[in-house]
Amino acid sequence: MIRIFLRVVLATLLVASFSNAADKAKIIAKDGQYVSYENGIVYDEKTKLEWFVGPDRDTDWNQAKSWVENLTVDGGGWRMPTREELSSLYQNRTGSRNMTSLLKTTGWYIWSGETKDSSSARYFDFKEGYEPQSLRTFFINMRGFAVRSR
Repeated sequence: MIRIFLRVVLATLLVASFSNAADKAKIIAKDGQYVSYENGIVYDEKTKLEWFVGPDRDTDWNQAKSWVENLTVDGGGWRMPTREELSSLYQNRTGSRNMTSLLKTTGWYIWSGETKDSSSARYFDFKEGYEPQSLRTFFINMRGFAVRSR
């Protein structure tokens, strides 16, 4: 009987230790479909995606990619977003950047992980709401976001 009890307790502890840390993190704000946690993650309840905003400084595509690849917040598993995922954040006339104010950035353009060729990549333009491309070395007003599925 004690062995069964100990196995149940051990199994419960193992499951709890592998559960998503965002589930344990304290909620600090909500904005419609978005939930912001104290660890910096913003969860989109509609798409079930978790977002993490990169450093709020001008960033070229290679810097954004490197930052995302080395991101270990909440156990890692982060990647650069697709243009479609970025477009799901676009909300004309919402916040200061046409997106939820919980995603704190001063940049208007967010790099996607999608490349055009060996020297250019796609990004999302939150100022105008479209998906152009640029040289990967361009950095003015460009930012990196990380995303993962929950």
